[in-house]
Amino acid sequence: MLDVAEPRSEATRPAPAAPEKVKAAAYRPDIDGLRTVAVLSVVVFHLGTSVLSGGFVGVDVFFVISGYLITGTLLLARGGYAQGLADFYKRRIKRIFPALFVVYAAVMAFAFATLFADETRGIALTTVASIFFVSNILFFSSSGYFDGGLDSNPLLHTWSLSVEEQFYIFFPLLLFFSRRWAPRMRIALVAAVALVSFVASAWRVQEDMNAAFYLVQYRTWELALGSLLAMGAFPEARSALIAQIETLVGLALIAAAVVLYDRTTPFPGPAALLPCIGSALVIHGGTAHRTLVGSVLSTPPARFIGLISYSLYLWHWPIIVFYRSFDHRLTMVDRGWLLIASIILATLSWYLVEQPFRARDRLQGSKRVILGGLVAMVLASAAALGAAKISATFWPISPAARQVLSYLDSDGQSEGMRTGTCFLASQAAFDSFDRKACLATVPGKRNILLIGDSHGAHFYHGLAAALPDYHILQATASGCKPLLTNHGEKRCVALMHYIFNEFVPAHKLDGVVISARWQKDEAEAAVAAARALRRFVPHVVVSGPIVEYDVALPRVLARNIDYGESIAGHRVAEIRKVDRSFAQAFAKARLPYVSPYGAACHPECDVWARPGVPLQFDYGHMTAEGSKLIVGRLGPAIRAGLGGQEPR
Repeated sequence: MLDVAEPRSEATRPAPAAPEKVKAAAYRPDIDGLRTVAVLSVVVFHLGTSVLSGGFVGVDVFFVISGYLITGTLLLARGGYAQGLADFYKRRIKRIFPALFVVYAAVMAFAFATLFADETRGIALTTVASIFFVSNILFFSSSGYFDGGLDSNPLLHTWSLSVEEQFYIFFPLLLFFSRRWAPRMRIALVAAVALVSFVASAWRVQEDMNAAFYLVQYRTWELALGSLLAMGAFPEARSALIAQIETLVGLALIAAAVVLYDRTTPFPGPAALLPCIGSALVIHGGTAHRTLVGSVLSTPPARFIGLISYSLYLWHWPIIVFYRSFDHRLTMVDRGWLLIASIILATLSWYLVEQPFRARDRLQGSKRVILGGLVAMVLASAAALGAAKISATFWPISPAARQVLSYLDSDGQSEGMRTGTCFLASQAAFDSFDRKACLATVPGKRNILLIGDSHGAHFYHGLAAALPDYHILQATASGCKPLLTNHGEKRCVALMHYIFNEFVPAHKLDGVVISARWQKDEAEAAVAAARALRRFVPHVVVSGPIVEYDVALPRVLARNIDYGESIAGHRVAEIRKVDRSFAQAFAKARLPYVSPYGAACHPECDVWARPGVPLQFDYGHMTAEGSKLIVGRLGPAIRAGLGGQEPR
């Protein structure tokens, strides 16, 4: 992935006679700049900022660029198809293997030194899948890209490399075996492949977004679009003005996708048209004319990031993941330093690894390079599995630590939160909220509505157990604060607008419980939300924050069990201050407030819901047993806040 143009001495050589008019023969500095747009979009998105909520489309930009450049290389191939294919795979190996294998080595070394044996084994298996370019299939079978189940895997980003390499298994064969066809017939063949892939993607994204996201057959059209550009399928812009308009519109389409899309956007499918067509327009418009966009993208800073974009893509995600393994909280300062560290490592990787291997003369023989690449794949796989075996042999994990680490499976723990129906995970849109199942009132019972984000959803199990004579309605969504605001993700604004302005005023409820992962400066906004609800509901109880840890509590407990590491040292001190701030604000407003933090820490903080079962399954979300324990302790206060009234 992220292929940079060949060195100028090769890229600017005269093209041999070919059926198509090859578009990718000359060095294009503006494409390096386009790579900069793509890679920075991905990196900023992975750093967890809300600024570029659709930054994941940078991968799609890369797919189009890759299809354009690689097809240009294939069309310039000389000799028979066997020699041409050998030369092609030689160039691919020299291009992607050196930096990639250095990253594998660094990831495995860090995992070996800092993680438990079971975790090291998991990363080793992912490494092997990535080495053989099937990690996209592994991740597809494991979890979704946006749902958080894989965000601790330092090689998650290699799914895109696997997609590309799978594409480059069959596509060169397609080109070489059709090399004697008329140009229009070859173009029609590639266009047909692209059309079938796009239609399949548009269908699949509605049925199974994970499959459409990860699997090559649903991504082929994006790479094929770049191929069609290189094959001259589209006539050149007739004038400089048209080229200017093309590139401006293209950049605007990419920017729109980066800014307007988010985790809830059904993707790829039709939504991927914006970044892909935008990339194609920028590339096409800059083919025959010098444009303003092309000039900006060709500036030295833009070109530099583009040149190191492959290494930057490889290094940034492991750096982020391993940093979060010590502290999951990323401040803006943290994000800035992580970005700088990624760029520094990428620069070193490009200068010390990528460039020397690409220029090394003694590796020019195709057979030697291909054989060397295969040997490297086998040896690297053996080394990864060997490291996992050594870790398990010399640093075995105890049964108690293994048991507590099993609670890191957030997918399993989220069942008690009613994920997928009454709790919308991060990739779920408002339309998927099941109003009938989640908001139906029951005659003869006290109907209580639970509103909040994921820290509201984890209260459901406990509320249902602590208040068996109440019927609990639920409206919760990941990252969605139960506040009166028009700012934030579309699904959050839509859900909270519906609850506050439509559902609650139209239904007779006996009470509302509000719970969220509050910040210190949100106390007054929470008071305002409670007062707004009191206009329609007689009783509103606000629940404060729960104790949090800088890394997942099961991992902290496992380290404590096996290595005696301190638990208290991982506790986030700021949460206590947030709890005090909310308690003071609600006491002043004379509104009911309950403190899960106080229920968990009195004064020592509980870490076990019961023997062997942690209170929380990550940094702060409660397990089902933890929810029963904490809400059970708060039960009398919650009942008092709800008034204990008869059904209305």
